[in-house]
Amino acid sequence: MRLALPLRPEVLSALPLELRLEAERLEGTFRHENPVLGPLDLPFAARLEGERVRPIPLPPPSLEVEGWLRPTGLELEVRLRLPPGRTWGERAFARILEALFAKALEESLPAGARPPL
Repeated sequence: MRLALPLRPEVLSALPLELRLEAERLEGTFRHENPVLGPLDLPFAARLEGERVRPIPLPPPSLEVEGWLRPTGLELEVRLRLPPGRTWGERAFARILEALFAKALEESLPAGARPPL
């Protein structure tokens, strides 16, 4: 899922998100109310290389974020990282969880930050 996230306080305060920027490292946690699994805290980390945001892999379940830091805000691609499914049923369940996450994330974004880019 791709999204544009303006850095304005009113946008950030509307999200179930904790965001920290220290030196060239961006870290945070997205709080997700999953209808199947209940409340989840999904951490993410990335490093800034100039304007480029590059993901730092974290163990699943977590988020992977990458994109660009623009003067108008962050442009990110967000992916849900889950443990690899060993069976077709586990892989199907993972796809359901990914769809639920994408829908919840999209609904939590203010109108000006919603996909598609």
